[in-house]
Amino acid sequence: MVPDNATPLHIPHRSRNVPPDAWCDYDRPVPPSWAELAARRGFRIDRRVRDRYHLALECLSCGAYTAVKIAALRDAAVRCGGCAARDREQNAQGAGLTFLRRDPVARHYGYFRAPCGHTVRRQFELIQRVRSGKTGLRCALCLVAREQDEARAHGWHRIGSDFAGNPAYRLYRHACGHVQRIARVNMRHGQCDCARCGESWSSKPSVIYLARISLPGLAGDVVKFGYSAHPRKRFKHQLGLPKSARVRFVRLLEMPSGHAACAAEKAANARLARDFPDLVVPQTIYRGLINVRSEIYWPAILGEIEAELDRISGQTQAR
Repeated sequence: MVPDNATPLHIPHRSRNVPPDAWCDYDRPVPPSWAELAARRGFRIDRRVRDRYHLALECLSCGAYTAVKIAALRDAAVRCGGCAARDREQNAQGAGLTFLRRDPVARHYGYFRAPCGHTVRRQFELIQRVRSGKTGLRCALCLVAREQDEARAHGWHRIGSDFAGNPAYRLYRHACGHVQRIARVNMRHGQCDCARCGESWSSKPSVIYLARISLPGLAGDVVKFGYSAHPRKRFKHQLGLPKSARVRFVRLLEMPSGHAACAAEKAANARLARDFPDLVVPQTIYRGLINVRSEIYWPAILGEIEAELDRISGQTQAR
């Protein structure tokens, strides 16, 4: 609100640091050429404001007043502040929110009241997509409360976000005091045995293995890198290897729990597949010979896997 005028004046975002009393009328005539230019842009020049460089334009569509530079009227597409404010409020209502205020620092963001009553900060463009049904919007505070309730129902306490930065995981503390990262979906369904005091495979000792496999029909060996509580039993009864296949374990690394073995092995295999894609054996080569879909490599990668095992061993001992 300008002190000497009862009509609200919308100010460009780059000029919002200017105090309201600086936008008082500037008593100079308006050249006819400016009025014609404003009319072509959908505005009427109401008056000059602040200094010789600024105008107050009345929108011919909604009647709101917007302050602009004369240069912007000549060279740029002028946007009505009133129309923009109306669009923000309509988008918020269409998305089931109440628009509260703009973010004073980031012009693309605003604050909204969600149906749960909490205040959320979101991009205006995101609110448009929510209104059109292209995405959803959730309250972070309600999500944390829901995850806390889910954890409490299964004897856990939600500590916070995953230390590895994976949005699908959270960090939890079990009733016994053990801290563990667990997938959110597993906690939701109660599939979350404690790696310290539980009775499932995840809490029992396990082994990360590195094995060379000779398969019929292949000129050379392939390498399998995985984990199991009983590696020899897995290769004999679970992988579906032909009877003529030959398996030689290159290295067996004992792990304190199946949970620790699973986490370390999956992370190591992800790094290997990312950094050495040419050493990953295509599934078409071993389909029907090994009952797996990944974790099969050419022997040239043995040194890298050994380094991964050394790293895992060092981290396990440090704990």
